[in-house]
Amino acid sequence: MFSSIGFVGCSQNSKHAVVSKGQTVKSVYDITQYIPEETKDISEANFVEKVSSQIKHYDKEPLYYFRINKQNCLVRAYINDVNIYDDYELSNVITPIEISNILKSGPQKVTVKMYPVGDLINKDLGLENEPPATILSDKAKVDISVVMMDNKSKKGFDDEKIITTEVNPKGAAGKEFYEFSFTFNAEVPYEFEGWEKGQDLRKLNQELLRKKAVEFYQMVGKLYLNKDLNSLIKLDYVSNVRTMATAYVDKQYVLEFLEEYKNDVEKYEYKMQDIKDFDIEFMGEGKLVRLINRSQRPKLRGGSALLLTYGSNSSFAPEITLYLPEGRDLATQGFMMWK
Repeated sequence: MFSSIGFVGCSQNSKHAVVSKGQTVKSVYDITQYIPEETKDISEANFVEKVSSQIKHYDKEPLYYFRINKQNCLVRAYINDVNIYDDYELSNVITPIEISNILKSGPQKVTVKMYPVGDLINKDLGLENEPPATILSDKAKVDISVVMMDNKSKKGFDDEKIITTEVNPKGAAGKEFYEFSFTFNAEVPYEFEGWEKGQDLRKLNQELLRKKAVEFYQMVGKLYLNKDLNSLIKLDYVSNVRTMATAYVDKQYVLEFLEEYKNDVEKYEYKMQDIKDFDIEFMGEGKLVRLINRSQRPKLRGGSALLLTYGSNSSFAPEITLYLPEGRDLATQGFMMWK
């Protein structure tokens, strides 16, 4: 689903609301200060109608995708300095990867970060006692294509138009990390503000920034524990509208999205893990921030520092990306959710 949030920590005394059918959950937080005025009346009851009314349709509805083929390396991909795809497995993804945060027509910057494979190849070969790879080998390679297709097409392979194909420049071998960038031009019929009116978070007090980011993640985690669907819907409503509008989705998609979101929130009895061993990642030219897990496990690595566990061995890490609009005080008002 499009909704994004992250891993959180809380004490064992956090309340779990017992929700019966038809019962309204009382929020454990007053989230009013964290949301824009236009989202305060958003709820499960009107979410589908509200979102659908803001999605426009056009004669041409271009969609852009990545096709990434990697060899002997792990990758993270960014568009306009915002991370949209991580791959910490040896295998490649066959299906195209939708580029979901093109905000307006014009040049789009793609950045690919390459990392060593660690012990993944050793495990495949039954050589667990061999030391893990800590540098990129001379066989490490990434080729990445940007393709476009019209949303109104059948979206088959024959409908793809290759915009550009790039291969990592020579020089990766022997390094612990390698990064390369390129640009392509996108033509889209919409325009979103993005993070332009956010503050440069790198220039703020970093101790305070860390504290307020953790507090926000904890708040989101406790909303999940309390099964507070309406508060969560309000927090990331703007993000969901933006993401679904750029994909030109129909009303049925929005309805199914809400059902999936509701399932994520209400189906499981979550436990929230302590927020620890995380890194702070700035994106969007320093105007966006998120807390990412330091775990080297492929399914957790690079993900949100808010980890909700359930069942015998399952986990859910809602993504959370935060920003601070111009004129908003971090100490007294705190972050808002960008996605």
